[in-house]
Amino acid sequence: MRNKIIDIIAGKFLLEKTNLKSVRFILFIFFLAVVMIYSSHSVDRKIFNINKLNNEINIVENSYIETRKELMKSKMESSIRKKLVDKEIRPSLNPPLKIIIANGK
Repeated sequence: MRNKIIDIIAGKFLLEKTNLKSVRFILFIFFLAVVMIYSSHSVDRKIFNINKLNNEINIVENSYIETRKELMKSKMESSIRKKLVDKEIRPSLNPPLKIIIANGK
């Protein structure tokens, strides 16, 4: 068993007469190497795609937060008052009246 492993490492099966078994073995090893290289490239491509999508998510979240802040500032009563001063619209000094309608019987 040990001698066979040493012969494979040394490449004696290539130096001796080439038979169909050794050619099949070489092709099988080559095929495994190609599959391994392809799978590692595929994984790398997916990792780059995931990182790109994460960056896009962060950008969208940041813009959402900034837009929400601007909306909150624009809804504040003080900012609305500042915008309506030019049109001479001011808050009422008298509180609103509550109108009560009784059932007409």
